[in-house]
Amino acid sequence: MAGAKQSFAAKLDSIEFAKRRPELWKFIKASAGGLAASLPGFAAYMVLVPFLTRHDVALPNFFFFNFLARHMRESAAYTIPALVYGFIISSFIGQTLSFFPNRKLAFRADNNVALSTFLMILLALFTIFANGILGPAIATIVFQMSFLPDGVLNSISKFLSICSATIWCYPANRFLIHRVRKPKEDSRE
Repeated sequence: MAGAKQSFAAKLDSIEFAKRRPELWKFIKASAGGLAASLPGFAAYMVLVPFLTRHDVALPNFFFFNFLARHMRESAAYTIPALVYGFIISSFIGQTLSFFPNRKLAFRADNNVALSTFLMILLALFTIFANGILGPAIATIVFQMSFLPDGVLNSISKFLSICSATIWCYPANRFLIHRVRKPKEDSRE
């Protein structure tokens, strides 16, 4: 055996497609990792929204919550505060869980972990604000399919919002958050 066992990620990176199209391959890995990591966030959203509606939660008078509540689509089944809290919590869960596979598997980042974490928090906040505007627009389109129950329409809207975040999350992750440092050149030459 010529060396240590090759990791699963390294094996995937050594396939011909990955070698010929490295940037597309990184996008595929990051998207797959992000989608897999968003599943717990999606599940949390689907559990939290009905739970918080039943418990009649209220929003504090704070600009962040007010902004999201203003842009949230009215729902016959769920309260606006439940939708806002479910949206925020599920977004942070998805963003947080996607940080680790993206850092190590998709981008193989070796830059400062503390800086990457801070930038990831900023990206999560931006994603919440951006999806706070984009999400209701998506929901308005989805809810025109009125033959489906509210819960199904809400699930479709959340899934499409998760997918739309790829537009800004991939470039931010690739070029800002999960950078690979250039190898230092030998100064003795």
